[in-house]
Amino acid sequence: MDGRVACCEVTGSRCGTRFSTLRAWVTKTTGKGVKVVHLSGDAQGKAPFHAQPVGYDGRAFYVAFDHGCDTEKLLHEVCHWWCAPRARRTKPNYGLGPAGREVDDPTGDNEEVTVMLLERLLAPEFGLPLERIARPDYNVVSRRNVDWDACEARAGELYASLPPRPASG
Repeated sequence: MDGRVACCEVTGSRCGTRFSTLRAWVTKTTGKGVKVVHLSGDAQGKAPFHAQPVGYDGRAFYVAFDHGCDTEKLLHEVCHWWCAPRARRTKPNYGLGPAGREVDDPTGDNEEVTVMLLERLLAPEFGLPLERIARPDYNVVSRRNVDWDACEARAGELYASLPPRPASG
């Protein structure tokens, strides 16, 4: 069900993140929609969510309620979009699966770590405390697949190349 209010925008929230600023930046720079939703029934087991409270169907970023930070979830998804090659930016969940997986485990693991490192670079710009972000390798198949130096370099290059973010305010 679409139309849920993001956690930090709920009246009385002391969250402190800048979800609405992030949402505006995401839609402007990617041309994709953002849907903040409630999941019902077995929706979490189906595309684009699968086992996560976030997803991407090739047209919009989805952020579902799960008691986690909505700003973190949206920032993570847009970092996936920025890290994905252009050819995979139109694919559900960027071709990373679990349905429609187009990359091998080492490629997927390195991309996931790069996403997490990019998310850490962007987080302060949207008022997101770093402690709300999972470890960069929390969602990899094998830590042995990860080339940390290459992931950190790529995250830094991507960060430097991103469109300007709104000033903190």
